Amino acid sequence: MNRISRFILGAAALGGNLCLSGCGTLQAYEGERLPADDYAVVRADPSVSAGLPVQVILRKVDGYEVPVSKTAVELRPGSHSFLVDCRVPEAGDVTRFEITAEVLAGGRYRLVADATARGCRSVELQ
Repeated sequence: MNRISRFILGAAALGGNLCLSGCGTLQAYEGERLPADDYAVVRADPSVSAGLPVQVILRKVDGYEVPVSKTAVELRPGSHSFLVDCRVPEAGDVTRFEITAEVLAGGRYRLVADATARGCRSVELQ
């Protein structure tokens, strides 16, 4: 199978996984839901890096497990720690990263991978 065929197959698989997992969002703070301008949203969506499909999976936020059905979390503003898995199907490898970052009220953020055919080099909050 050539590189283009693998890319198309991988992209289709990621799209299917995204549809199956839904776009569930976890409220990762206690109490009633805040107005949208008062919390930040952090997303971990499948993407493409260096022309390769990449899965970024949010595992924990501030020590609390994130269910696999959730692709995003709502957080109060401030500093948070994230445990993230990054998978490049072509490499057949999963790399785990711990990220600490500050989020602002009303902010919308994505966990973005920097990957090669050998695997993930890093994941950043953007």
